[in-house]
Formats: sequence, structure tokens, C-alpha cells
Amino acid sequence: MAVIVQKYGGTSVGSLNRIEAVAENIIQTRQQGHQVVAVLSAMSGETNRLLSLAQSLDKHPASRELDVLLATGEQVSIALLAIALIQRGYSAISLLAHQVGIVTDNHFGRAHIKHIKTKRLAQALEQEQIVLVAGFQGVDHENNITTLGRGGSDTSAVAIAAALQANECQIFTDVDGIYSADPRIVPQAKRLDHIRFDEMLVMANLGAKVLQNRAVEYAMRHNLTIRVLSSFNQGVGTQVTNHYSEEMPQNQLPVSSITHQQQELLLTLNNIRSHQLTAEYIQALADKGIELDMLNQTVMADESITLSFTIHQDSEQQVLKILQNDISNNAGVTIKLDHNVAKLSVVGAGIKSKTETIGQFFKALSDEKIEIMLISSSEIHISVIINKQDLIKGVHALHSAFNLNLSA
Repeated sequence: MAVIVQKYGGTSVGSLNRIEAVAENIIQTRQQGHQVVAVLSAMSGETNRLLSLAQSLDKHPASRELDVLLATGEQVSIALLAIALIQRGYSAISLLAHQVGIVTDNHFGRAHIKHIKTKRLAQALEQEQIVLVAGFQGVDHENNITTLGRGGSDTSAVAIAAALQANECQIFTDVDGIYSADPRIVPQAKRLDHIRFDEMLVMANLGAKVLQNRAVEYAMRHNLTIRVLSSFNQGVGTQVTNHYSEEMPQNQLPVSSITHQQQELLLTLNNIRSHQLTAEYIQALADKGIELDMLNQTVMADESITLSFTIHQDSEQQVLKILQNDISNNAGVTIKLDHNVAKLSVVGAGIKSKTETIGQFFKALSDEKIEIMLISSSEIHISVIINKQDLIKGVHALHSAFNLNLSA
């Protein structure tokens, strides 16, 4: 009997009707002869509601207490689903992270999973129970409740699947797989049958919201197959794997997808007087777990240094607090913020070695008169920071330029 770990996102459990549909889906998997562990997010909108409550009391609530509050959303989901399954005659048990033993570091709001204890899970499965686990949360070594950041339930599910050596981790969401672009922006986008972990990881890092980047990293490290499926429609979804299978074409197009990220903030530090100070600023942010992206350092004519990088907008207040504390000791250094930016990227195996692909990328944006502020690239992606108002136009231009439309 194979162990299947399934994850259901907020829209999948967004109402009692949806929770009952999830119960039926789990029962169907169980009837196929599988043991099931389901990891759930909070009901759609619940995390934002709880955050709003906290911010009505304090614009910047204490991070530890905020995690205690936000972790309650998943508790509701797993309890309701357990009730629905038990009513249908199936043995089910709901477990919070501390009951399972999902151990994390103590970076509240964006904790990383260190390890998962499997004893409680294994006992429940041996008793033929359907196990429902609260995603998005863990406990640190002092038994404080922690949360894993937006999309953290993906990581919870993948980590549990790896710990249990499950056959597959199925991520159920509101789309039926991974597409060549966001189908809400490009209706002609194609669903991908297969995608490699390295491409999916880049896509997740560059703004694709189907999977959290940490979840992809974890699965890649443990060689765990992920399948992205719709909780609303039957289908085969998209398989994310560490290797090419016989069905996965190795001569695929140089560009497989277009991704974008709108929650970007471009931050520029001007008049830094030494490379040592630049390193100190970056280290101060890294020490607090801040993820920096699209870094660019320029030495100006007067030998001062300008450092530019992007961060997620959620990190703005924390980043400013850290930098302003350090900059207060270094006269002349100024901070400039630009909220009107977005990141636009193309992803595909071997992009960097295909000079014609690079040329097509920049020509497509140039033809649309889209200004580029920052550029970064790797073997499998090219990313630029552009004005937010040009984003939709840029996505369509690139999707068309690389012949990714459904009819192509």
C-alpha cells in the first residue's frame, strides 16, 4: 500500500462545500488502495483576515505572537475535514505541527523546516487512519509556534512526503497544472505535462505562484516527485521530477515558460564609501533571513558605490529598519525605494547558451518600448526589472515571441 501525500490550498478548502469535495477526493484515493496524509492550508482569505486583526491593534505586530495567531487558520481546516471524513464512515485524525513534530528554526514568519518526526504519523497510518496535518506551521526548539511564510503549506507537504518516503506529493490547487504563462493573463498559455525541478525552482523563485520555491528545493534534494493537480477538475496535471522520463521530450523549446512577480520593491543605496560597507549591509540583511534578489553594484565616477537589489514588498519595513540602523553610522548613504516595478522572466533549459534566444528576448521588449532597469541571468533564465505598468504587455510580447501560444 503506497503512501500518498496530498496538499490542498486555501481555495480548495475555501467553503464547506469545497471541504466536502476534498473529502470525496481523499476517499477516492483511499479506495485506490493508498494510505493518505493530507496537508491543508487555511480557508481562502482567512490568513489575511487574521493578519488584518493583528494590524488593527499594532501596524507591526510582534512576530512571535503573529505566528501564534496566523497558525490558527489551518487548525480550522483540518478539523472540519476530519469531521467530514468521519461522517462518511472513514477513520481520520487532525494533527497540528507540534503534534506531528515539524521542527523549524526560530525565524518567525519565514521559518525553515529542520526535520520532521515520523512516529506519530506512522502510528496513525498503521491504524489505517487518514491523517490531516496543518500546513504552514512548525515549532522551534523552544516549542514556540512558527510559520513558514506565504505558500508554506507546499513545503510542509513536501517535507512530510520526503520523511515518509511517499510515492508522490500531490499539490491540489485552483489550476490544473503548470502553464507556459499565467493563464489569467495569457488565455492561450499551454499546460506543461512535465517539467524538471531546476526549471520549476527558477519559475518559483521568479514569481510563479503554483509552487513555493522552498517546496521545490526540498523535493529536488530528496528526489521526490511532485504532481500539480486541480482540486476542481479531474486531470493528469503536471509532473515535476528530477530527471527526464521517456515521456518528457529532451529536445524541448529553449523557452518553456514566462513568469512574473508583481510584489517587487527596488531598493537602491547611494553614496556607499567602501566595498566593506556594502558587504556589511548585505550581511546584516542575510543575518535576519531577508531574501535579496537582482543585486547590482556600480562604482560611480567619484568612487562611491551604488547598490541596487529587489526584495518582496512584505519585507519592506524590516529591511528599512535594519538598514537605517546601520546607515545612521555612515553619513552620506541614502536609500531610494521604487514600488512601481515588476520582475519579468523567461525560463528554459540552456537559455544562456542560445544567443538567438537572448536576442529574441530583448528585441521583444524593445519593440514594445519597455524600459529595463536591472538584468540577471543563469543557464536557464533571463530576468529583468521593468515598470509595473508594462508588465502585462511584456508577458504577452514574450509569450508570442517564443511561440508558446496554445495554437502555435
